[in-house]
Amino acid sequence: MYADLDALLRRYLSGDRAQRDAATLTQYYRSPGSSGYHEATRFVADAVRDAGADEVTEERYPLDGETQFAGRTMPLAWEPVAGTLDVVAPAFERVISYADVPSTLPWWCGSTPADGSVVSLIDVGRGLSPADYAGKPVAGNAVLVRDSEARPAWQYAAELARQHGAVGIVTDFLHSQTPPWRTRESVPEAVQLLRLPPRWENPWAFSVGYRQAERLAALLRQGPVRVRAVVHARTFVGEGVNLLATLRGAERADESVMFIAHTSAGTRPCANCAAGPALMVELCRAFSRAIRDGALPRPRRSVRFLFVAEGLGSSYYLDRHRATLAQVHAVLCLDSVGHRQATLKSSLVWYRSPDSVPSYVSDLGAALVEDLPKEADWPFRRGPVIPLVAFQELPYTPWSDNHYWVTFGVPAPLCMSWPDRYFHTQLLTADHTDPLVFERAGRMLGSLALGIARAGALDAAAIMQEVASKSALRIGRLVRDAIAASGRQDGPAVAARARGEACYLVERDVRALRSALALAEGDPDADRARELAGRLAKDLVARLDSELARLDGLSAADHAPAASGGGARHDVSTQASGSSVADEAARLIPVRATEGVPPGVAGLTFDETAALVAAMQADDPRVTWETLRIFADELWNFADGRRTLADIAQAVSYEFGFQLPARHIVTIARGLEKAGLFEIVGRNA
Repeated sequence: MYADLDALLRRYLSGDRAQRDAATLTQYYRSPGSSGYHEATRFVADAVRDAGADEVTEERYPLDGETQFAGRTMPLAWEPVAGTLDVVAPAFERVISYADVPSTLPWWCGSTPADGSVVSLIDVGRGLSPADYAGKPVAGNAVLVRDSEARPAWQYAAELARQHGAVGIVTDFLHSQTPPWRTRESVPEAVQLLRLPPRWENPWAFSVGYRQAERLAALLRQGPVRVRAVVHARTFVGEGVNLLATLRGAERADESVMFIAHTSAGTRPCANCAAGPALMVELCRAFSRAIRDGALPRPRRSVRFLFVAEGLGSSYYLDRHRATLAQVHAVLCLDSVGHRQATLKSSLVWYRSPDSVPSYVSDLGAALVEDLPKEADWPFRRGPVIPLVAFQELPYTPWSDNHYWVTFGVPAPLCMSWPDRYFHTQLLTADHTDPLVFERAGRMLGSLALGIARAGALDAAAIMQEVASKSALRIGRLVRDAIAASGRQDGPAVAARARGEACYLVERDVRALRSALALAEGDPDADRARELAGRLAKDLVARLDSELARLDGLSAADHAPAASGGGARHDVSTQASGSSVADEAARLIPVRATEGVPPGVAGLTFDETAALVAAMQADDPRVTWETLRIFADELWNFADGRRTLADIAQAVSYEFGFQLPARHIVTIARGLEKAGLFEIVGRNA
């Protein structure tokens, strides 16, 4: 599909230009509200105007620590100015400076007096328990907090240090580790950009590398250590800017496909965050030039490019433009789309829109990843069929602005690079990007956006057939694997799970298939598209019945009518070994007490969260701390006042490929209830 669009973009889109724009953006320190953030936004505004956008508009909103949009409080603006950390006793040593390593100052860290602060450094280990601070002279001094990998651990340790009176924090924390390439020991020089809670008063803080932290720990083992910190950082009432560039559609200009990326970034250089807006500028340039040259007919719908401060701009836009969201067919979220893959051990990843917002966009994007021309020829026939750029499809992942939009029902897949050895550290400079990767991402994303923007009923038909074919393949593979496991001791359980998952997938995929009908509305062939949708749905149910019949005798599961109108359905609401918690999960329905973006794992203490992760890992060793993010997001998104906690537990286990009982979702939901974000009612209430 869309081979003509790919060929067009090969002519008009330049990875070299995208890389140059990304390099320009990395010159600015882009914390929200900072002078560098505004300079970067002005650069992008000039670039998209020069690229030929039909319209460029700006909307501004306060960063004041008080105003709320879409349920999120806008933080205070913050900007670093200068910082140095030195050991002054037992002998002078320079530890780190902001001028050399801009990622060293965590966002919203406080300032020292103008002439600095000389204090004792106290080793509190990982700093995750009050016992780590007990009996130590922390009050009025600084603490050394060592890496503990789990993302929530940093803020918890920092808060404990603050509560115990620490005036400063030094840490070598490195989050989102990916062994063996990204660990604290394998990238010892990496200095992770961190964040403190956005408030007026915070301790001063420095993030350092592994070797620096080891040196400080060694000095502390030999005796007392005094450090001198000089930090000048501004916490202030500022503003964020949403920049919207539009290429107007020829027929349905109010409808749109939207790209989104953030002009804010973790630090300077932070090329991963710069790649998204840089590629959006290049896509705008390629589209507008092709239209101007007559090589591309102006698409029916508008294509829009929204440049935001990450998360904050999306919250503002969703709050202020809610009435127009139904006209947005998809939001394509771009982040680190230009990584040099060999150096950073990365791949481009197409993260699907979540199952809570089933959409054809997920499978259509995956089809383009698979089928569009690649980079290298096959020796026996001219034509680029061999990929030199790795590109992978994975389930929904809330790394960026995508998780804001899906909560409001807008399909929002994400394209970014992962793994990333240098993620949000000073090491990720622009020379670690690659024009070839920019081009591969740009051709795929550009073809997808233009394909949707120009689509009518016949295009919708082709898209629905693509979703149906992928759905049939998923079901077939699922049943194949269950049959292959039939001789094992766990064979019946595998078959039972396959039953439930196959029914779940068909129900989801039929909804995704039908979502393409929005492209046919008002088209003379719309009735034909609707008829095709009905036939394809029936065919999928028939395929489901056929595949489940192959499982007969492999599972003790009962047969019951499927929700989609035929076939068999496996009730997994009793996944938790028939326990009372499972019974509770099957009758309790979470109802959101507020609107807004997913709040994460709220209402649980750090110790309760750690216990939850350990319990989940006991049931499925593949669980990590990051797993909580996808589970919590989908719990929030699926909470529609109808689904029970057991229904949601089943859905997220299938969506992300885990085998977890419902009790873990109950724990997360009870935390949200404790935080006042959920009301949990009985099924018949």
